[in-house]
Amino acid sequence: MTRLLIALVCAAFLAGCANIPDRTLPKVVVDATADEPRPIGKPAPGLDPFTLVQQFVYNAGNPDAARTYLTDEARPNWKGSDEPTIVEDEFKTVPQSVQEGRDTANEQVVVLTANAVGRLKADNSFVPSVQSVEYRVIVKRQDGQWRISVPPSAVLIAESDFDASYRRVNLEFFDPEQRVMVPDPRYVAIEPREGLYGRVVGLLLGGPSEAIQGAVRSQLEGLGLSTNVVQEPDGAILVNLTRVDKSNEDRERMAAQIVLSLKTVTTSVVRLRSEGSPLVPTKEDWRPSDVGSYDALTRLKPDLLGLMVSGGKLLSLRDGKPVDGPSGSGAYDILSAAQSLDGSHLAVVQRSETGARLRVGRTNADLPEVSLSPTATLTRPTWLFGGTDNGGPNEVWTVQDGAFVVRVVRTASGTWEDFPVDASELTRNGGTITQLRLSRDGARVAAVVNGEVKVAAVVRKNDAVAISAARTLQGGVVKNVIGLDWLDRLTVIAATEQPAMPVASLPIDGLTYTQYNKTNLTPPITAITAAPSRSVIVTDGSGMWSTQEAGKVWQAQQPGQGRGAVPFYPG
Repeated sequence: MTRLLIALVCAAFLAGCANIPDRTLPKVVVDATADEPRPIGKPAPGLDPFTLVQQFVYNAGNPDAARTYLTDEARPNWKGSDEPTIVEDEFKTVPQSVQEGRDTANEQVVVLTANAVGRLKADNSFVPSVQSVEYRVIVKRQDGQWRISVPPSAVLIAESDFDASYRRVNLEFFDPEQRVMVPDPRYVAIEPREGLYGRVVGLLLGGPSEAIQGAVRSQLEGLGLSTNVVQEPDGAILVNLTRVDKSNEDRERMAAQIVLSLKTVTTSVVRLRSEGSPLVPTKEDWRPSDVGSYDALTRLKPDLLGLMVSGGKLLSLRDGKPVDGPSGSGAYDILSAAQSLDGSHLAVVQRSETGARLRVGRTNADLPEVSLSPTATLTRPTWLFGGTDNGGPNEVWTVQDGAFVVRVVRTASGTWEDFPVDASELTRNGGTITQLRLSRDGARVAAVVNGEVKVAAVVRKNDAVAISAARTLQGGVVKNVIGLDWLDRLTVIAATEQPAMPVASLPIDGLTYTQYNKTNLTPPITAITAAPSRSVIVTDGSGMWSTQEAGKVWQAQQPGQGRGAVPFYPG
């Protein structure tokens, strides 16, 4: 793993840092310059064993600095480049209750306890794993000063140091049919700053992370760099690839991947070449605005303001009136529904005496029933975006009885047929799925499984579809979840039964969470919907409420309905 240099700060500051909570994502650094490396100091003289271990953790992200806290014998064996575990800033260092016959004047055992949030893998992707961890750390006197002889078995980095030392970048890949782009968050070491752009490009050339493998494709697969990524005298970022044998259309896709992946770390022009010649023959210098649009199929139409289910009918969020057709007249006794991204189709879950039924068809028209096996419950449907050449959307998903994920596909004759989705990664060990939402790019699903938020990849191979690499986001923290939706392509938002945290948003890698203001909300929350550039809408015990931002007070949704209404945006 690329070494990163974290500035050493004084002991008093470090002691205070342990009490600073930080739930925000690492910030973007734009156009980093080649600053001088920060100096590496040594532990202050006279540190007690507990402060020594604490400061060791605060410096563990910088192997050279951290080794100064070790004994001479321990330094060569400490693997400071291992995958780091990120822990909350508030951790404890206390003496072991029994020192096992040691001469405590010269040797002590310090027990380090912390709350881990996850680890950073070798490909710089974050893997969430919220859990308590404990390590026995042995310290000895060396030349009159305490030093660590047996460090923790894992490399630990406190959240605040991780946030200060890494920057999140969103690498961009394509869906399998190369119609839309899909983000893949990574965390790149800031220092040495002159290599920041090269590290981003190197990760991009290395392909997608495990969390999204099989769900995306890259036009850069198999390629390398002819020369290092450098900033040229005129300020442009030069990316010079090895030999490229591709069409101009694919070369433009390559340009899109590189330029958009670098967008979060530079505002400079990106100069793209292949073995010294322009990558795209007609253009060498690129900005994000020069890249073709790859979000047309997933972008919500401004005139589609959303719908809601109330009293078994489908109503408009624009004016509260029933929609045209049988869905708005009450013909189906609707429990939940979903509208396709282009607004042309509906999928509704109908209440019947024998259980739940699924109906799919054109908006404002009769909705034919899909022939599913008998089922007691169906989750609210969720649509895959439609293509431009196939007459609109042709795939919608739901979950039968909390256990069987099905995708309903439009056939050549215009009917709808169901196919199973391998969801064993969600349902193993007794997992019950109570909500499931496809991301608007179709590469991921977000689901509520046993009251927790999970995000996974959607892997398509021939005619088979599987949910892969499922990960729990903020497990044990964001819990008792009753509903969720996609806030944007990098964030999900969840409604919970937790009185202290009724609504929270989470990045798709689960590094952090953002708690929404709970003012004006009356538990329990029963429904939630969200979409890019739209208000978040919830239904609670008193009615419907909306907000534009996490910190703002919820306002009464107008028009709205009473408790029990189920609002939703297209998707």
